[in-house]
Amino acid sequence: MIRENNTLEWQETAEQKRMTQRRIIQRRERARRRKRKVWRIRGLLLLFGCLLLLGGVRRFRQNPIQRYAKANGISMDQYPEELLSLYERNNETETFVEEYPLKKEEEPEIDLSDLSSASEVPLLLQWDQRWGYHRYAGEVMGLSGCGPTALSMVAIFMTGDITKNPRWVADFASQNGYAVDGSGTAWSLMLEGARQIGLSSKEIPVERERVENNLQAGNLIIALMGPGEFTSNGHFIVLTGLQNGRLKINDPNSRKNSEKTWDIDQVLEQTKAVWVYYK
Repeated sequence: MIRENNTLEWQETAEQKRMTQRRIIQRRERARRRKRKVWRIRGLLLLFGCLLLLGGVRRFRQNPIQRYAKANGISMDQYPEELLSLYERNNETETFVEEYPLKKEEEPEIDLSDLSSASEVPLLLQWDQRWGYHRYAGEVMGLSGCGPTALSMVAIFMTGDITKNPRWVADFASQNGYAVDGSGTAWSLMLEGARQIGLSSKEIPVERERVENNLQAGNLIIALMGPGEFTSNGHFIVLTGLQNGRLKINDPNSRKNSEKTWDIDQVLEQTKAVWVYYK
C-alpha cells in the first residue's frame, strides 16, 4: 500500500507539473498574442496618422486656389473647371488662375516698348494677365491662346512692331477666320495669316536637317506639337535657335520649358508641322 500511495503521489505531482507548464505556456502564448495585437494596433494607428499627415500636406500644397478664394471671399464656383485643371497641369499659372474672378473683365493697356529692339526672341506667355483673360476661340487666351502668342513673339522680333502683341494677334485671327471655337487656332494662321501681317513664311517638312539649317541661318520656326511633353492635345511653340547642338525654344505656356535646351530629335518626334519665318 505504501508503494501504491507513493506511486499515486508521484503521478499526481507529475500531472500537476505538466498542467502548470501548460498554463505557463498558455499564459506566455496569450501574452505574445496580446503584444502582437498591440503592435498591430500601434502600426495601424501610425499608418493612419501618416496618411492623415500626408493627405493634409498634399491638400495644403495642391489647393492654393482654394486658400486664395477663401481669403478674398471668392466662391470656388466662380472658377471654371478648365482653369483649375490648368493650374493642376502647370503651377506657373497660379496667380493667373487665382485672380481670374477679380480681373477677368479687365483689358489693361499693353506696353511692350522694352521689346522694340530686343536682341533675342521675347518670351511671351499666353496666361500673362495683360491678355490672358481676353476671350479667344471660345475660351480665355490663357487656355486657348498659344497660337496668337507664338506668332506675336515672332512678329515682334522679326519686325520690331510692338503693337502686334498676343491680344492684337488673337483679335486679328478671330476677325479673319483663323480662330476656331473649341479648337483654338487654325494652322493657316501660321502661313496665310502670318503673311497678312507682314511676315515672310513658308511650311517645311518636319526634318532635322531642314530645321537645323533654318535655325543656323537665323530664321525662326513655329512648331505645332502633338501629345507628349508639351501638351496632351495640340500646342504651338517657337523654336528660336540652337545651343551646343540642342534646341532653344519659347513655350508660350511655360517659363520652365523655355529656360532649358532640348534634344532636337526628342522635340521633332512630337511635332506635327513647322513653319519658317525669315527676312
